[in-house]
Amino acid sequence: MFQTPRGYVYSGRKNDSLIQHWGPGVRTCYILHYVIKGQGTFVCNGKAYSISVGESFLIRPFEKIEYYANENDPWSYVWLDFNGDDYATVLQKSIFCKGNCVIGKILPEQILPYFELLQKTSYPANKNAASNLALALLGKYVDIFSSHSTPKKAAYYSAACSLIATDFHKQDLNLIKICQKLHISRATLHREFIAACGMAPGSYLLKYRLEQAQFFLKAGLSIKETAYSCGFADPLYFSKVFKVHVGLAPSNFKNH
Repeated sequence: MFQTPRGYVYSGRKNDSLIQHWGPGVRTCYILHYVIKGQGTFVCNGKAYSISVGESFLIRPFEKIEYYANENDPWSYVWLDFNGDDYATVLQKSIFCKGNCVIGKILPEQILPYFELLQKTSYPANKNAASNLALALLGKYVDIFSSHSTPKKAAYYSAACSLIATDFHKQDLNLIKICQKLHISRATLHREFIAACGMAPGSYLLKYRLEQAQFFLKAGLSIKETAYSCGFADPLYFSKVFKVHVGLAPSNFKNH
């Protein structure tokens, strides 16, 4: 664990074990958990929640909590321990803002890469990178669940945005693939995006990938790793596109 200007960040992974029992008690920080295997129980302010694979639960400072693994199917989870005003601000924009402490299923490919990167960067030498990546992780929760409240008239837009958030790292994700998965024409997809966000779907996909690339670069990934992680097959092409749209070459952005 280490201090940053935004507070502190600490991340890790707990594998299945019957010894996993904490509480009852209180924590002095936020702790976000994502369950990758098995089941368990989370008790918050006297209310018990059954937690299973793909679900997340959040511990808030000074709430009375307890959590433990299921005896027959003990859980494994990744977690992020954090504190600071910047993180609290992002939480206020997320599904956790209304006092929710448990949220529903998220696909592993949507969220695990952030936890895994944090586990590699959460030490003093990379404290700024870890802080940026922690904000990116919390921002991902905002992205994923904001589409759940989208009006029905923008259902295709919502579904496409969710697909992009899930598969942006895949090199074969393009407008043709999105239309095939949603069973709609490119004209319909284009119309939905223009109506919902004023942006063509291809531009939205590129913008999303470049936003994720910025987080990954700040987190300490190499240009090559960032390119592949964001769905670009050619790091050189990625660098050219990044410079055109961001205004800086990836190498300069990392140190900016």
